[in-house]
Amino acid sequence: MSVLRNIEKLETYLQNKFSPERVKTVDFEENGCVEFWKYYLEKTDESHFQILKDFYPQLYFPIETEINTTEDYIHAVLKGKETFKNLPSHLLLNHAEGLSIQLYKDISGTIPVISINDSQDFVAIAQSLLYKNNPIPIPSSMGAFLASGINNWERIRALKKVWGENHPSNSWNNEFSKNILPNPELYKDKIIVVSTKPYSNVQAAHLGLSEDEWKAYSYSIRLEHECTHWYTLKRYGCASNNLHDELVADYIGIAKTLGSYNKEWILAFMGLENYPQYREGSRLENYIDRIDISGDSFQDLTAIIRNAIETIAGFDEVLGSIKSVQDQIARMEALCETGLIDIASKRGGHMLMIKYNEKVAYSC
Repeated sequence: MSVLRNIEKLETYLQNKFSPERVKTVDFEENGCVEFWKYYLEKTDESHFQILKDFYPQLYFPIETEINTTEDYIHAVLKGKETFKNLPSHLLLNHAEGLSIQLYKDISGTIPVISINDSQDFVAIAQSLLYKNNPIPIPSSMGAFLASGINNWERIRALKKVWGENHPSNSWNNEFSKNILPNPELYKDKIIVVSTKPYSNVQAAHLGLSEDEWKAYSYSIRLEHECTHWYTLKRYGCASNNLHDELVADYIGIAKTLGSYNKEWILAFMGLENYPQYREGSRLENYIDRIDISGDSFQDLTAIIRNAIETIAGFDEVLGSIKSVQDQIARMEALCETGLIDIASKRGGHMLMIKYNEKVAYSC
């Protein structure tokens, strides 16, 4: 019975979430927070970490178990009250001046990107923004994330200020409930947070690269990887910690950084460089820890991943370097709309090319 349950778990996990029926037209300029960020970055002399704290009050709070249940946290993060600025303890970074913000333009539009030099600072920011300041362990192989739907209280205060100037005798609470709350694009941010540590916690020497070379490559792969998640979120309404998502995002990250796919790198990222032997502690574990796949099912999964990587490498070799935005989109969507099991099959390359050609023809 346990074997059957493992098979069912694996089959459920490998179901394709990128359904063509869910495809939406992508607004390549839509990201309501960008103009506000641009304005704020230009008008203030504050440090970039202080700007983030102005936007996200949770960054004032230290990392402590269940701190999100305290009255101070609830008032600050859920209600936008500013009493948190007088807290006795704050979130402290090792290298706050090493945190920087840029507005990055990608095929999906423009998005704020927060770069963090110190690996422990990245962990603290991730715990704050993703886990409500709880000390949830962050895998050493994790170095970036896309955060979608974070309340930006500085945007809300700006809306309140403008509204109050024009409606001095009316109730902001009523206005907020009626016209602001139902329109999250007015106050919720989409951002990418990126560290500068080695990609997938794979060291430069492992790939035969210098430290500086690998640091630059790692940052580029990570940024393009997260932008791919942003694209699939806008296009399919889906961006998750799933191996299918990750293989697609890693493909674009590597191909755009190097000019071509490198299957040896992605195998190393997943701990499969010595397949069928698996290197424990690799990034693969980040995506399957909640589904308890073990034994033969784990071996089946690693075989699927390896075969899929081989197929993607052949797909990239046939197409060559990415030549245009339309080419990149066609590749991403072909990889998304072809399930991982199909990609890993003997006909995987053929299926990808059929889907890719359909996408190219449709865009013409």
